[in-house]
Amino acid sequence: LAQSLWEHSIRCAAAARLLARAYTRISPEEAFLAGLVHDLGAFYMLYRAVQYPELRERPETLKHLIMQWHEAIGVTLLESLGLPREIAQASNDHDHPRPIPDVPRTLADLVYIGNLLAGGYREWLHLNRRSQDSQNPPDPQEEEIKRCLDKHADLLPEIENGAREMRAALG
Repeated sequence: LAQSLWEHSIRCAAAARLLARAYTRISPEEAFLAGLVHDLGAFYMLYRAVQYPELRERPETLKHLIMQWHEAIGVTLLESLGLPREIAQASNDHDHPRPIPDVPRTLADLVYIGNLLAGGYREWLHLNRRSQDSQNPPDPQEEEIKRCLDKHADLLPEIENGAREMRAALG
């Protein structure tokens, strides 16, 4: 999970930086940092989970806990580390579906869209896609990811290039 989360964070950071350059006057480096740390709470929870054998033996329980708590824990960690409030707040509710802004205007918009372009939480948590039938309605985030990928398809190659450069630079 940690490796998948790291890959997701790198792609989100690359996407947020590119979106900032293309659509806003927000510093691309600030957007990059916000995208890179938006799931810090999930990293912390994975670190802590290793200390509890029952969570290692029940990965689905761990995934559920991470989905429920990583955003709030991440905001608290980022604020206690002294990061600017805007960066900390940009990670709040980044996994909660909402309308995709036509034009991103805030750091939170950049992180939200970057997170979707990076696959959202389902990808790094390795959650199975739910079948779409009458008993299992479509996952709202899955629908948002598809709309976002369709809307920003022209940026995807550049996002992947940016992510590849970051992997090389960060090791």
